[in-house]
Amino acid sequence: MDAKSQLKVIDAGFIIIRADDQPNIRIKCKDKKSTEWHTLERFNTKSARDKRMVQLLALQMVITD
Repeated sequence: MDAKSQLKVIDAGFIIIRADDQPNIRIKCKDKKSTEWHTLERFNTKSARDKRMVQLLALQMVITD
């Protein structure tokens, strides 16, 4: 998804999430508060992060790029 499309879905109320491993294991997001990538949650293991990603993606207004 390009940046222009991301802004459209954010304006519609969606939150975009992405898994990241550097500099730490975390989930990053873009939302109405900040259209730049920022840390949503940090984790000790990739497994914990991946389980949380599944939980978040089950929500109606959360998508991944």
